[in-house]
Amino acid sequence: MPVRRWKGHLSPSCPCGDDSGAALVMTAVFLVILLGFSALVVDVALLYVNRLVLVNAVDAAALAGVQNLPYSPTMAMEIAKQYASRNGAPRDGVSVTVANGDCEIRVSAYRDVDLYFARIFGLGEQRLHASATAQVGTIAAYMGVVPFGVVEQDFVYGEQYILKHGPQTVPGHFRGNFGALALGARGAANYEEKIKYGYQERLAVGDWVETEPGNIAGPTAEGVKFRLDQCQHYPKCTWDNYVPGCSRIVIVPVIRGLEKANGRDNVEVVGFAAFFLEGTLREGAKGNSGSSSVIGRFLRIVVPGELGEAGDYGLRGYKLVG
Repeated sequence: MPVRRWKGHLSPSCPCGDDSGAALVMTAVFLVILLGFSALVVDVALLYVNRLVLVNAVDAAALAGVQNLPYSPTMAMEIAKQYASRNGAPRDGVSVTVANGDCEIRVSAYRDVDLYFARIFGLGEQRLHASATAQVGTIAAYMGVVPFGVVEQDFVYGEQYILKHGPQTVPGHFRGNFGALALGARGAANYEEKIKYGYQERLAVGDWVETEPGNIAGPTAEGVKFRLDQCQHYPKCTWDNYVPGCSRIVIVPVIRGLEKANGRDNVEVVGFAAFFLEGTLREGAKGNSGSSSVIGRFLRIVVPGELGEAGDYGLRGYKLVG
């Protein structure tokens, strides 16, 4: 009997040609994968942003606190906590420690972040951690010094010192030198400009600088008056109650060799010191009031600067170290 062949198409009801079940499975798998990627993108971005906030908070806290070291470690810790909280770190999640002879502060913080899509996989919350360490040390190089060379000595906090001598001051001049320095260039005009705005080049311990001989009374008085006039709180601003960054705060090179200088000569920078500028003193008999010396009170402050091996003359610098 001959075999009859089916020449038509398969019937739609034929179970061997139905793949709708497989498509549903593939769709379900795809949706799970899509949700997984959504969780990865959205929640990872969320964690990244929160981590960045936390890192910035501890960095700011460490830099704020370290400015009170090594002189006020308790205040340094409290200020660090305040800055961390203001910048996004939960206050109860912040810890601060001072170490290394009160010359180092470490701020650690954590923050709990609520997740969204990751909840599908049982991850509802993630704790983030961040820490920062800042260190204080002696200033080995600085930009912005004024051209007064103060001879190395043991300075006493709050005491008055002569930053630039006049002809009548004791110990007086050294062979035509009164403590003025020629920073960057020579001449009275350059000297006056550097009093007003500071020497905007790097000056480091071990550098040799030229003296600027002569009393240079006029440029001295004009430069000092300019800085006093820039103080927004004068005369309320005083050496023991001043605004940080006040124009009356001057950083000067501490020098060695002025007593051996002969006319225009070279002296060595051995460190840096900070003074609160109180003004000039007029000296001499009537009619000779142009002779002047510059007076400042010695301060112990912490400023941004380059740390290194240097004589400790009360001026400290700080930096993040981790």
